[in-house]
Order: sequence, then structure tokens, then C-alpha cells
Amino acid sequence: MKQSIYIEAPVETVFDHFMDPTKDIDLMPIDTEILEVKRTEEGTGTYTSYRSKVAGVWFEMFDVVTDMVPNRRITSKSSSAAVGTWTYTFEPEGTGTRLTMEHQARSFWQLPLIRNVTDMMTSRANASYMPKAKARIEAEARKAKAVPGQRKPAARKARKPATSS
Repeated sequence: MKQSIYIEAPVETVFDHFMDPTKDIDLMPIDTEILEVKRTEEGTGTYTSYRSKVAGVWFEMFDVVTDMVPNRRITSKSSSAAVGTWTYTFEPEGTGTRLTMEHQARSFWQLPLIRNVTDMMTSRANASYMPKAKARIEAEARKAKAVPGQRKPAARKARKPATSS
């Protein structure tokens, strides 16, 4: 499963947003709680444990960032074979960013029939999540451009240079 979306925000802003697992937990299409986040300075190895409620049952999982190229790519692998591996790529496009997300399930979840069902469910979940994440990131980018409490100085009239007599 591969999906792409345009976000009107700089690549750095979009990348930083996706490197922070706490940013969008409230936007997830299923009940999800973050239990622990352990960040590494270089990004690779960053660990997030969480639990999600699926069909009324809580499942605990964790994700680890296995590959990260600043402002270009994040690859995260889950302890859940169904959640699998997610790769996010970030490319400048016009004045914003083209975000492409690719999902690959593991184990028997890769069998064609099961993979098709999993991809369909993942696509639907992303269709719910991504517009909300896009709106949030774009709002953050607009807010970062504006400096709060600061107005443009009023234009001053040009003064005549002082003359000495």
C-alpha cells in the first residue's frame, strides 16, 4: 500500500512532525495510547510503545525507527506483523512537501488475499487520518511564520537632514 499527499509546509516542518510520535496520537482512527517514547539523538533507534484497541481488545506493540535520513526518509518497523513496516518519504514540491507513505505487512499478512484486505483497511484508515494531519501541520507552519504579539512597524516619514549654518 502506497499513498501520497501534498502538504503546504516546508519539508523540515513535515519531517519533524512525523519524527514525533506524540504529535498525532489523537488523530488515529482507532483508540491508541502511547505508553513510552525513547528518542535517540540520531533518530534511528527511536522507540515508541503503545497500545491500540481493535475490535474491543487492547493490543500492545512497539515501533522502532530503523532508518532515517533527515528531511528525506523515515522507516519504522512495528513489533506487530500486521502493522509491519512504514516508510515515509519527504520531497520538496512547489512551496510545500510531497509526503509518500508506504506500508508493508510481514509474515502471513503478506499472503495476497490477506494483504489486499490489510491494504484496503490501511488505506481507509489513512483516508481518515491524513487530511487531519495535513491540516494540523499546515496550521503549525502558518503559526511558525507569524511572530505572535509583533506588528509591522508603522512607516516613518523621511526626515530632512539637519543643516548647519
